[in-house]
Amino acid sequence: MTASSRGCGRAAARLLNSSTARPRTSTTTRTHTPILLPSTTRSYAIAATSFKPLSGPSSHKPHLDNLPPVSPSPASKTYTLATGIVLSRPPLLTPEQSLFEKSFFLYQKRLNERLALPFTQYFYFKKDTPAIAAWKKHVKERNGVAGRDVGGYEAYGEEGWNDEVLVGSEVQELERVREGLVKEAVGAEEVVGEEVQGIEVYPRETEADRKGDMRSLERRLAETLYLVVKGGREGENAWGFPRGELGGREMLHTAAERILHQTAGKNMNTWIVGHVPIGFSTIEPSAKFSRKGEKVFFMKGRIMAGQVDLKGNEMGVTDWKWVTRGELQGLVTPRYFSQVRGMLADR
Repeated sequence: MTASSRGCGRAAARLLNSSTARPRTSTTTRTHTPILLPSTTRSYAIAATSFKPLSGPSSHKPHLDNLPPVSPSPASKTYTLATGIVLSRPPLLTPEQSLFEKSFFLYQKRLNERLALPFTQYFYFKKDTPAIAAWKKHVKERNGVAGRDVGGYEAYGEEGWNDEVLVGSEVQELERVREGLVKEAVGAEEVVGEEVQGIEVYPRETEADRKGDMRSLERRLAETLYLVVKGGREGENAWGFPRGELGGREMLHTAAERILHQTAGKNMNTWIVGHVPIGFSTIEPSAKFSRKGEKVFFMKGRIMAGQVDLKGNEMGVTDWKWVTRGELQGLVTPRYFSQVRGMLADR
C-alpha cells in the first residue's frame, strides 16, 4: 500500500470515529457535528425492464429497392508460369554520326593538338634513319601536328585559334579521314583513284541488307538484333520471343536454356545473362486458340556464334527472324510491344 492510500484511509477512519464516538467530559463542552456521508443508493436508478422501446422511424429504406440484385463474383482466371528469352546480337559497329557530332569531335581533336605539348620525335626516332625521314615528311604535310585526322590544322602557328569547322566543309567527313589515313599508310604514289592496293575497306551496308535477308545475323551491324519466332504449341500464328512453361521446381535461367534449345536447336553458342528476369508479360486466356493464361518472365540472352535450326523443334515454330527494335514493333501486336519495349535497347 502506498503512502497516499494509507493517508486517505486514516482520514476516512477519523471522520467515522468522530461521528460515532461519545463526547468526552471536560470543563469545556464541545459540540460534535456529525458528518453525513453520501448515500450509496441512487434514486435515479430504475430497472431496465421499466423502460419502453422508443417508437422510431421504420427501418425500411425505399431507395434500396431500386438497386439491382448482387450477383456473385466471377471465378478468378488461372495462369501458368512460363519463361521467355530475349536473345540478342549486340551492335558490331558504332552508329553513324550526325553533322553536329562530326564537327564536335573534330573540334575536340584540334583543341587537343593545340593544348598538348609538341610530339617528342627524337624519343621515338633516331637521327639519320629512314624512320625519322618518313616522319618529317608526313608531319610537314600535316602542318606540324601529330594527329592524322585533324584536316591540316596548324596548331602551333598564328592561325592556331581558328580550330572550328566552317559550314559546308567536308573535312569532318569520315570518308575524307579514312582516305587520308590510307594514303599515308601505303604512300600517296600507290593510290590510284579510290582503289588502294593491299587495303580493303568494307562498307557499313552488307549483302544481307541489300537483299533484305532478315534471317541473317550479318545485317544492321550498327543496331541490336533480336530473335523472334512464329508459331507455337497451340497453333498460334503470331510473332514473339521464344517462350515455354516451367517444369516443376525448374529455375528461370535453366528453363530459358531448355526452351531455347527446344525452339531454335543446339547449333548456337549462347549465354544467359544472369539469373534474374529483365521483364514480365501477361498472356490472357484465349478460347479461340484453346490457350491458357500465362505469366511470362523474360530472361536476357546473347548469341556469340551459330544460327537457328528449326529441324525437330518441339515448340511448333515455323519461322524465325533477326529484327531490330523498330522492325519488331511492326511484327507484333501493339499490346505485346507495350509489354516488352522496356526490355529492348534503344539501338
